[in-house]
Amino acid sequence: MSKTNATILLVEDEELLRAGVQEMLEIQGFRVISAPNGQEALACLTLQPIDLVITDLVMPQMNGIDLVQQLRQIRPDVPVIVVSGSTSNIMQRYGIDTIQVPGANASLSESFKSTDLLTQIRDLLDARA
Repeated sequence: MSKTNATILLVEDEELLRAGVQEMLEIQGFRVISAPNGQEALACLTLQPIDLVITDLVMPQMNGIDLVQQLRQIRPDVPVIVVSGSTSNIMQRYGIDTIQVPGANASLSESFKSTDLLTQIRDLLDARA
């Protein structure tokens, strides 16, 4: 599998952010499937092959922590990047002290640069190859 035609599942509840990240990834040659929440993301994982997941931490219906836990049960091999703009009070509510979520391979703050995200994606896909 070539990195450039890898399929990425993008899970983000903010539509404009999701569309912007999806466009940036598609310009880089990735196939992107997007989901607005964790429940739809899990459905996507069972329907088609996914090479990598990028998920927001704070979402309605199913947060990123629960998504990563459930994803690990059905697809333990898929790399996961967690992205969050969470403030410390949100992190306290979810009982975490950093945005590094158990089961996730990497994490970024929501103010990330596209080059940082692309570097993490490529590193994780290289590690799988």
